[in-house]
Amino acid sequence: MHRYFVTGTDTDVGKTRVTAALALALRRAGVQPMIVKLVQTGLTAEEEGDAQRAAGLAQTSYRELARYQKAADPWSAALAQGATPLPALAFADTLDTIPGPLVAEGAGGLMTPLNGREQLGEVAVCAGLRAVVAVGLRLGCLNHALLTLEHCERLGLPVAAGVLVERWGATDAAYRADVQRVLGPKLPLLGVIPFAADEAASVAAAAKLFESLVKQER
Repeated sequence: MHRYFVTGTDTDVGKTRVTAALALALRRAGVQPMIVKLVQTGLTAEEEGDAQRAAGLAQTSYRELARYQKAADPWSAALAQGATPLPALAFADTLDTIPGPLVAEGAGGLMTPLNGREQLGEVAVCAGLRAVVAVGLRLGCLNHALLTLEHCERLGLPVAAGVLVERWGATDAAYRADVQRVLGPKLPLLGVIPFAADEAASVAAAAKLFESLVKQER
């Protein structure tokens, strides 16, 4: 079953673009996925969220499970709004009611606080999802990526794949080769999503990277 959790090595590393590309790859293979944003922060109720944007790019349906206006981690954002922070199991239970293929996007990384006791990665474990790791290509990403993979192992969260994302601009080929050399033995890397200002074109091209992953579960 195609049910994935897109997480990143940091905030703003391209998770929404990766989410859209994976969903589009599923659609091209004849599978209709649901895109889910677990927690959207930093937006008012009227503004377009990550799930809506990704669904528009992939031409599929979407849901958003929680939204808070403060631009912060879900725990802090919920408290700022006077809301009770939700437990991981509540999110997982909701995900379990969504049938069929699913691409869920996290917020920040696996250790982003969900409440006073749990982090976002625990939702993926409770819901039986597999992680797709978006590695934002910049100095420090190796440390963040290796810590992410170590935490996946600690949680018992299976990793389906990883992609390198040129989120902030084109990177040097030698630098990309170094990242691939270090991460390759530890993470099934599908390739690089090149920097592109045109988000729709980027997603359409990036969807090709996920073809092998999609075919594995046909």
